[in-house]
Amino acid sequence: MGILFKGGNYLDAITRVNTVVFDKTGTLTKGVFEVESCRVVPGTSEEDLLRVVASIEKNSNHPIARAIVAYAQDKGIDLIVTKNIEEIAGYGLMTEIDGKRVLVGNARLLSKYSIEFPKAVFSITETTVVCAVGDKYIGCIILSDVLKDDASDTVKALKELNIKNIQILSGDKQSIVSIFANKLGITQAYGDLLPEGKVEHIERLKEEKGNQIAFVGDGMNDAPVLHRSYLIHKPVRYAIETADVVIQTDQPSKVATAIKVGRCTRRIIWQNVLLAFGVKLLVLILGASGIATLWEAVFADVGVTLIAIMNAVRIQKMIK
Repeated sequence: MGILFKGGNYLDAITRVNTVVFDKTGTLTKGVFEVESCRVVPGTSEEDLLRVVASIEKNSNHPIARAIVAYAQDKGIDLIVTKNIEEIAGYGLMTEIDGKRVLVGNARLLSKYSIEFPKAVFSITETTVVCAVGDKYIGCIILSDVLKDDASDTVKALKELNIKNIQILSGDKQSIVSIFANKLGITQAYGDLLPEGKVEHIERLKEEKGNQIAFVGDGMNDAPVLHRSYLIHKPVRYAIETADVVIQTDQPSKVATAIKVGRCTRRIIWQNVLLAFGVKLLVLILGASGIATLWEAVFADVGVTLIAIMNAVRIQKMIK
């Protein structure tokens, strides 16, 4: 089914999960962004903004970066060769072009470097990438993302498994995260989080008595959070090394399947244990009474083993 458990202990642990926390971009959403529009300040053209941003973003594998680069290339814009690009985790990218510092990322990046920009940027509900050259804001690019086809089914399936505490953590703006959460019927959604902010949130959840947490993420920035919980849903190298359960397809609904697999496995194990002990005890009593023969003893050993194996095969049908 495309689910890898890195040990029987995790197969058992997932049966106790009662809180599932999702990353948003690339996990619940397709992460396939499209540029909707560009907003520039007077004196800067849309082409200039795209050239600068795409020239820097071409060095990134982030879905937003790929969308901007593709959009600029479709418009036939020649990109600039950039070097010594510094990634500022949770904020964006920084480099130099023609001796001027260039910042490309979210609005927090400009605030971090005390660069003034229109506060209306914060009210844009879509994903935005802002840019500053030198100490001046030159504009922003607005992009959109969509939910994965089975995202709603994922939340529904988890609720059917009696998992009521479902949350979203994201580095995107709170307004964006809230929109997606409302569509999915999730009441707890937290945006504007840096990677360390996600870690702090998970640590707070772990401190609450009775919480058994699975975090579902898909990227390198999620690795620190995955280290403190159970799950990953999309195979990315650094996250795979950290996660305890790996879902090898791009379907968040497989999280519910993984939990079903764990629960069904536990149920089958207990059935087999009770069957084995019950039959052996019965044959032992009958043997002590002089009723059971060698054939009953053979059945209590080999026969029960075969029944247990056939019973275990039922798991595949139980979780469909």
